[in-house]
Amino acid sequence: MRTDSPSDLSLKPRILIADDSRIVRATLIKHIEGMFEFREALDGEQAWEALLIDPSIRVVISDLTMPKLDGYGLLQRIRSSRIGRIRTMPVVVVSGSDEQAERERAKAAGATDLITKGIGTAQLLSRLDILSKLVSTQNEFERGLEALMHNDAEQVELLVPEAWESQAEGMRASALRQNRNFVILNARIGLKHVELDGMPSSPPVSVVNAIGQLLHRTVRQTDCVAQTGDIEFTIATGSIHFDSARNFAERVCRAIVHANLGNDRNMVLVASCGVMSITEYARETATGATLENMRHVASRRAALGLQNGITGVIGAEEEILLDQGQSLPALILEAPPAAGHADLSIDLATLLKWIKEGKEEQVLAHIGKLSTELQPLVDLLLKQQRT
Repeated sequence: MRTDSPSDLSLKPRILIADDSRIVRATLIKHIEGMFEFREALDGEQAWEALLIDPSIRVVISDLTMPKLDGYGLLQRIRSSRIGRIRTMPVVVVSGSDEQAERERAKAAGATDLITKGIGTAQLLSRLDILSKLVSTQNEFERGLEALMHNDAEQVELLVPEAWESQAEGMRASALRQNRNFVILNARIGLKHVELDGMPSSPPVSVVNAIGQLLHRTVRQTDCVAQTGDIEFTIATGSIHFDSARNFAERVCRAIVHANLGNDRNMVLVASCGVMSITEYARETATGATLENMRHVASRRAALGLQNGITGVIGAEEEILLDQGQSLPALILEAPPAAGHADLSIDLATLLKWIKEGKEEQVLAHIGKLSTELQPLVDLLLKQQRT
């Protein structure tokens, strides 16, 4: 097996090629040689060992059928790794067929992109260039966080999962006693290039943390939110109509995807929000709507949406369509705000609360929305004064 000299690792991204066929490896190397450094592995186990010892690897190209550990097993290890650089590693799956079932299984396992073994040099180099840039966008995203979080915004600690469960269970039980609605929202975030056909990668930790702050500022004081996974947040909300919960979830998705975090317009955030409501249960079986069951359904729906690279709300109807292999109508997103004025879809109550708390600079960023919302009230007061 060939490996390149470590003397110029910084000059070119390093690609790990995992395939038990010497001919396939040689063909791929011929395609990328000169533009990328490379390392070879004869099976999934060798590829996994290479990932553990070589932090210079930026992208993995893997066959699906290999001895010892196949491509699916390698993907499972990568996506469940406790090492951040490995867990978020872009993985290109090389398939010998165009069967949709095989592609869907690879996407579900966490493949970032899928190519066939007969891919041309130009197309392969373009895909790898995109993937290597996907890895290098972290610094740019770090610099772009100001569009998502104001510098003077108060940073808060989200509820830990245990505290969230206790508070959410109290909300659920109260909703059942009082015959009111209770909704679980599960939001998952990914980073995707528009030209890639695979599951979105995980965004930088700093971006996920900032989104957590965004969610905390967006939910009502009576709601509760916790980070329940590396790229996952779960929200519990009660006394709310299901349509209102969906609208709130769409607002959350809008706020996330409109965050101006980088200059590459082809590199986008994906925000999938799974929704589960007590109202989906028949009245006589509502007691079976345990918190665990509702969380499981919301989480499953969010994962399904993220797997398909969908920004928007995934409820019961959307889940059925996706399970049937159908596409969903695109979520109609408002145009993103001008730079420096991140429209986080803040409601009027939050803006008034900020005024009382003396957060004038934060309110000024949304002064247009505030004046528009209050104008009918001002007109009514003026009318009353004239009469």
